[in-house]
Amino acid sequence: MKEFTVEEVIRFSQTIEEESYKFYTEAEKKFPDEELKKLLKELAEAEVDHLNRLRALLKETKLSEGDLKEKVQLEDTGYDSIVKTQSIPDDADARSVLNIALEREEKTAGTYKMLLNFSNLSDEILDVFEYLAAQEEGHVKIIENKLSRL
Repeated sequence: MKEFTVEEVIRFSQTIEEESYKFYTEAEKKFPDEELKKLLKELAEAEVDHLNRLRALLKETKLSEGDLKEKVQLEDTGYDSIVKTQSIPDDADARSVLNIALEREEKTAGTYKMLLNFSNLSDEILDVFEYLAAQEEGHVKIIENKLSRL
């Protein structure tokens, strides 16, 4: 277990969303299929929305300095691995890219669900993590649906 401040957790969550955005925009450039490009673009745009919600938490006047400095204990095993998505090989096909995306979305949803278990987080923070967990689960379903049609 490792101790993190709430602010560190929010900033880490921002990094997850930034990396997801980069992944989807890179993937979009690699495929000529318009339907797949559209899906990847929509997922990238959703990651921007998620990032903006997290940024707003740090700017919200509702969160006190005490809220942000509150400590939480997290398993540090794999804490960084969720951000590290393997790069997309030049010869990657749609299925392999979507499988990478699926794994990433599942891990991200799991991270946000885990963060919901901390009772010492403010309601504003919990609301955002709950929203993000639901969004990531929605992404999982969208990606699974696309994979089933390949």
